Amino acid sequence: MNAFAKVVTQPMLLGSCQGTIDGTEEFRAGLVELSEASYPPPHGEAYVMLATQRKPGPDYTTKELKISFSKGWPDGNYGLYADAYTVRVLFIDSSIPAKPVVYTQYQGIARVAYDTESSTFSGEISAALENRDEDTPRTVNIKVDFEAFPNVRNRRIPRRPSPRAHC
Repeated sequence: MNAFAKVVTQPMLLGSCQGTIDGTEEFRAGLVELSEASYPPPHGEAYVMLATQRKPGPDYTTKELKISFSKGWPDGNYGLYADAYTVRVLFIDSSIPAKPVVYTQYQGIARVAYDTESSTFSGEISAALENRDEDTPRTVNIKVDFEAFPNVRNRRIPRRPSPRAHC
């Protein structure tokens, strides 16, 4: 690399996460991130997909879906019950920013897969999620398909200098 070469940051690869909330409202994430996390046992080390849907201005409210899958488990179908730990689903509705509502899995099914060659986490979620912050539990039904790729934002690539850089 010579003195005129510029180093640019490669943009993050975006995955996809889309489906419905309560059968009628569209969920289409504009940002899908894949990371890894450590949770207390029995969930342990896991792949984590975070999908964020952001409404346009002026309010810019968000809805986020977080799916984690314990490492070392085979691809397949998993039940999404309140005490299940291999696959965990969390939905955060920040339609009212001052009072976000967090829903956790209550019942449903997850079909998940992690491809070690491409480092891709994908699957389908069909679940009833529940919030118990108030006296009356609230539920939301989520049905989504997703595919998340690793974050390559920090990978740097050299770029040829512009011809004007020599002036």
